[in-house]
This record gives sequence, structure tokens and C-alpha cells, in this order.
Amino acid sequence: MSVSHESLNALKQSMESIGRDGARRFGSQETNRVHLGFNEVDQSLGGGLLRGATHDILPKSAQEGGAATGFALALIARLAFGVPWVWVRQDMAAREIGEPYGPGLAAFGLDPANLVLVAVPDAKEALRAAEESLRCQALGAVLFEPWGDPKQLDLTATRRLALAAEESGVTLITLRSGGHFPLGSCRTRWEIGAANSQSAGGEELGFPAFSARLVLNRQAGAGGPGGMWMMEWNHGKRLFQQANFGTGLSQTSHRPVAEAASPLPFRHAS
Repeated sequence: MSVSHESLNALKQSMESIGRDGARRFGSQETNRVHLGFNEVDQSLGGGLLRGATHDILPKSAQEGGAATGFALALIARLAFGVPWVWVRQDMAAREIGEPYGPGLAAFGLDPANLVLVAVPDAKEALRAAEESLRCQALGAVLFEPWGDPKQLDLTATRRLALAAEESGVTLITLRSGGHFPLGSCRTRWEIGAANSQSAGGEELGFPAFSARLVLNRQAGAGGPGGMWMMEWNHGKRLFQQANFGTGLSQTSHRPVAEAASPLPFRHAS
């Protein structure tokens, strides 16, 4: 049996286990959107990020993949608080950017115990795993991370993912590690870069900060408003806020070392 088939079978078993908790439905307009916390951004999005849709995140440059990953994980923290979520990664992304680190995820506002990590060798298997995950209605979100600009990631494939997200109500965040070209069939597209992070005294780091540009917004029909903002991620409150240098340090930076270093396992489906 090939590695890819083993990964897919393990993923299906994880989905079946999660699905026993019951599907989550989002019926009203209010619950179909999740507020990001930054009022100006939420207004541009028509009240927040749309659930059951696909959202595309591109790094501004090859050097800013870490910032794009951080922004994507912050969105996941808003979408999947307290519920399971799946991260589908192509192996090349892990080799180039690094593997997820449990204590780091916890310090960022995510519970590693809710993560199902799926590692696949190529874009074809990544697409299969992402679509399979999107059909599990008990998930809070799916983070899909192919590598580069694979030919398999065409309009037909992205449309299939968008339809699967719409049918299940599970949100898909596509993280374009190593990618350069935009994808079709997404409701929003973001270009993310790193921004200065500074504490009140200016001597230490503050909250994680991003230069975020909303280059495509189809949440309120074609041609919705875009924009560019300096955004901070307050991982204690699990909210975005306007980047005002001097906001102070995150409370999580004062946790005891023993607590920060405690084992925080997550499920690996490959």
C-alpha cells in the first residue's frame, strides 16, 4: 500500500471519529460570518469572514512565508475555537518552512489537541485530502497548504473545493506557501507580509503584527471593497486589532517555563 493511501485512510478514520460528535450547522447570516475583531476589516467583509467558503492567502514575498502562516493560523483560531480542524500539508512545505510546534500553537491561541495534521507527498494527494476533510461537518476549518503553483490546482479543482465547503459549511483557508499565482473560486484573497512588533517600552516584542492587503473580496458580490491594514494578533483574546505600537506584551509571555514546555500532542494522519 502506498504512503498516500495510508494517509488518506488515516484521515478518513480521524474524520469518522470527529463526526460522531455531530455536525455543526450555521444557518443565520450572523452565524455564517466570524468577526475578526478589527472593526474596519469586518466592515469591509460585510460583517466578518464568511464560513463555508474558501479564502486564499499569499505571502507578499518568498521571505514572508512565516507571516502568511501566522495570519492563516490566526484565522483558524477564530474559525475553529474549541473544535477540531485539519491542516493538510504537502511535504515540501514542511521541509521548506518547518513542522508545527505544539507549545508554539498553544501560545498563539490554538489548542494542539484539536489539530489533525495530514502530510501528503504531492499536490494531487493534498487536493484529495482537503476535499475529504471539507466533507466532515464537525470540523471548524481546513487549512490547505500545497507547495508552489502545481498544475493540479486549476480552476476545476478549486471549484470542487469551494462547492465542498459550501455544502458542508466548513471553511477552507488555502495557504499558498511557495506560490505566486492567485487561485480561482475563492471569496477573499489576502497578501500578507510581516510588520514591526513592539512593546510599550519599545525594548521587547509585542503582539504578532501583519501587513495585510485584501486584494479580492467577493463576500458581498463581485467587486467588494478591499483595503490594506496594519493588523496585530492578540492571541490572549484571539482577536485581530489595529497595530498601534506600544500596546504592550502579551500575557502569555509571562507563563512559567514549565507550563510553556509541557507536552502538547496533536494527531498526525500520515
